Amino acid sequence: MEGAWYARGGSKTRELYTIIHLPYTSMVLSYVLIGAAISPSIYPQRVGLTLLAYFLGLGLSAHALNEIHAKHWGSALSKHELRIIFFLPLTGALAIGAYGMYVLHDHSSGGLVAPLVLLVFIVLETFFLFAYNTELSSGKLHSDLAFAFSWGALPAITSYYVNAVTITLAAILVTLGLATTAGIEINLSRWCKDFRRRNSLSEIRFEDNSRLNLTTAELIAKPETALVLIVAAVDLLAVGLIFVRVF
Repeated sequence: MEGAWYARGGSKTRELYTIIHLPYTSMVLSYVLIGAAISPSIYPQRVGLTLLAYFLGLGLSAHALNEIHAKHWGSALSKHELRIIFFLPLTGALAIGAYGMYVLHDHSSGGLVAPLVLLVFIVLETFFLFAYNTELSSGKLHSDLAFAFSWGALPAITSYYVNAVTITLAAILVTLGLATTAGIEINLSRWCKDFRRRNSLSEIRFEDNSRLNLTTAELIAKPETALVLIVAAVDLLAVGLIFVRVF
């Protein structure tokens, strides 16, 4: 199976591992942890539920929808099975969001502002889940910018908000930094996948007609190493920041 360094095939389980893009999903969950870690207050239940909501909504549902719309990764999972992987986790994620609104309403002594702000985040994330993965508006929203915003910025700022119940300039700046790492990831990932899906490369010809013998694997080796490193960097940063706050 080609297209990504972590891709696996041959069974439903291995194909499911591939379509949920676990290394990159771990980055989303790390953004959630970082958002919580920089909050002045941390509520473990809120952090746990936010992690679960994003795993269900982006890790499972969004990736299943992408596979339904444009099948990339294999044929072991049927369209019916993919629809289940899309619908049930999305329902769970939205239910967690609704519960989060109730918690914030109760926390703010009956005020409507806090749950309504969370509702805005939920609506935005749900919109991009559909718009990005179904290439709405002729693919205009299937862009690197939309990806960085919905996949990097929103998880972090949402997690920060459900713990701090406010938004600060510092949180926005950290969120933009995390969105940048998501932008790096998607650029490198798309570049590598494009070469993996082409016919095998054997050489590169320069303008002076000199040639360099180079295989596809050799060409994308360093960019794919960079992908592994950025996943590790974001994940370790998230775990480290949580350790700092907790211990």
